[in-house]
Amino acid sequence: MARPPKFTESDLLDGARDAVLEHGLNATLAQVSALVGAPTGSLYHRFPSRDHLMVSLWLRSVRRFQTGYLVAARATDEQQALRDCAVYIPRYCRAFPADARAMMLFRHSQVAVTAPTSLRAEVQAVNDNVWAALRSLAARRCRVGDDTELVLLVRAAVVQAPYGLVRPYVGGPVPEELDSIVVAAAQGILALGDTRP
Repeated sequence: MARPPKFTESDLLDGARDAVLEHGLNATLAQVSALVGAPTGSLYHRFPSRDHLMVSLWLRSVRRFQTGYLVAARATDEQQALRDCAVYIPRYCRAFPADARAMMLFRHSQVAVTAPTSLRAEVQAVNDNVWAALRSLAARRCRVGDDTELVLLVRAAVVQAPYGLVRPYVGGPVPEELDSIVVAAAQGILALGDTRP
């Protein structure tokens, strides 16, 4: 009977996450190995390359973030759902700085075409549930079908603006005051949809 592996995939991804927080986006496999206390061979046994490890870390980080974000998007009142989605971003980055930093390893548009082949389909689809939830929120808020302009406003309000505001702080302390700024920015952007002819 084979012995169970000493280091799980989750252990190795935690090490990669911590290496990224400590050493930045160019963290090496040697740094990951040192943090986990695992030989480099353990990394290569589960992840064929540094790229495979880092893309796997990025995917896990994105999915962890999305779990709570999708809960926020499902709030019964759509106005509350939109506010909750916006403020979830700085709150998550404050609570989980290492995972938030790992989400910044790649831009989705970049990694969707450069990820290792075995991970590419997963990377390309990773945001599908979030975009579907935001389309639904746009339709609920405006009582219309699929309106591209309104979907763009919703994305700007509850993804792009909060992300832009929190980005300088990711990986370190995120000021509490940022929450109200993010909500105000989201409400201002969403109000543009109310003034359309």
